[in-house]
Amino acid sequence: MVWQGDGSVPGTADPPMAPSPILPSTEDVIRKTEQITKNIQELLRAAQENKHDSYIPCSERIHVAVTEMAALFPKKPKSDMVRTSLRLLTSSAYRLQSECKKTLPGDSSPPTDVQLVTQQVIQCAYDIAKAAKQLVTITTKENNN
Repeated sequence: MVWQGDGSVPGTADPPMAPSPILPSTEDVIRKTEQITKNIQELLRAAQENKHDSYIPCSERIHVAVTEMAALFPKKPKSDMVRTSLRLLTSSAYRLQSECKKTLPGDSSPPTDVQLVTQQVIQCAYDIAKAAKQLVTITTKENNN
């Protein structure tokens, strides 16, 4: 899944935007990361307690926090590391939502292996946390230069 930046397709009618060097403040990134982390902890608690019906609301809160964090960054970041981390962050949040939806009882689909879904959910949460940490590290380093 590709980062859903501004929704435009490169190479279409718009001239390419110049990469933006402006990164958000480290404090803003840390604040959003803490919000993401708190929501991930809630999701992991639900997984430990086998509260599968909590997955979707938790994943939605994570998705909102991820979207807010991604919005702090320029649409066309200059840094490859920022682009890669944002892509991992947003694609993992989308993947998390689709994995969590598998816990919904379906009429026509075969029964879901909840244990497998839970492993996938935990992996997505880990990838989101990893990407958020990378963005904190990058902004801290860049803003201190």
